[in-house]
Amino acid sequence: MEQPLLRLGLLGFPDEVGLRLQAWASEVHEGWPLWQCCDPHLADAWMINGAAVEVLGRDELVIVHPYGGGERLTLHRAEVDRPLAFAQPLPEGFASAEFFDASDERSVRQRLQRFEAWLRPLRSQFALGAAVAGRRDSLSGVVHVVNDGKLLAVLDFGRWQAGISVPARPGELSMAEWVTQPGPVADIPTSFIRLPLHRMMWIYAVRTSTDVLPERYRTQSIYLRRVPMVPARWFGPEHLVLMQALSEKPATFDELVDRIELAPAELARHLAALFHAGGLTTDPESARRAERHTRRSMNQLDLDEDETDSDLKNRIRSSDQAVPTTILREARHSPLRVSGQGR
Repeated sequence: MEQPLLRLGLLGFPDEVGLRLQAWASEVHEGWPLWQCCDPHLADAWMINGAAVEVLGRDELVIVHPYGGGERLTLHRAEVDRPLAFAQPLPEGFASAEFFDASDERSVRQRLQRFEAWLRPLRSQFALGAAVAGRRDSLSGVVHVVNDGKLLAVLDFGRWQAGISVPARPGELSMAEWVTQPGPVADIPTSFIRLPLHRMMWIYAVRTSTDVLPERYRTQSIYLRRVPMVPARWFGPEHLVLMQALSEKPATFDELVDRIELAPAELARHLAALFHAGGLTTDPESARRAERHTRRSMNQLDLDEDETDSDLKNRIRSSDQAVPTTILREARHSPLRVSGQGR
């Protein structure tokens, strides 16, 4: 069973500590998810240097980031939407059961494994997304995903919705039987996690190590059909750059390699995420029908329409060259905010 690539955000660490944590996190352990450090806005989990934290009131934390610098980030604990842990020492008067020793590789590995347990729903969605991707050419109707007589998930390809049982484990989903339901069927059980299939497929495509871009996207012109219906904070700079470029005019794979200056393997990975989330097409008529809605959605992303090709390339280069603790930008939809700026 393929393991997902999980993304780790490091906040408030000196560069040398961040690089050490990055090296430990990225080690491959058979049968366990892979970890990669990234822009903290896009991370699945956060490690925060306790020595860089100041406590303001009962709910607000201020993180000096990067460590020793002048920039301060605010984080309201009530808004936290992903697992986190603090490296000791913790600030005076601050209590948290989620802490670790950043100088001890074993402590760091144990913390990552706790993150993996918390992220089991995401890992289950990845496993189900992998199964959908493998059957993409034969999807229709409503499918029950069953293992040992137990209903684990419901896939409604007519409404492009999915429902997953909360206790479902990734291994169970990867080995489950798919049972197509004849005729009208009941709705997804109310106790299941319900989400659009586009979201589940995005979760899979951005975390797989497999090349899942269909072959036609390497030879035919590529059109932007819609902005994928996923939370805006999930988009990385490469996704935004590609959507902006394709909203201006369609392009072939080779033209995008030259225009954006991404390595072919990297370009294929980012295009695959947009494709599996329903954002791309090679059918010009399909793109034309959706053009008005697509332009409206692009405007809501608030991108700079005056950016040149050089600006687009520089935005991706800055992402590639950043040290693992760097905040690349303030994301409007992230709980992390630069101190002194509005929400």
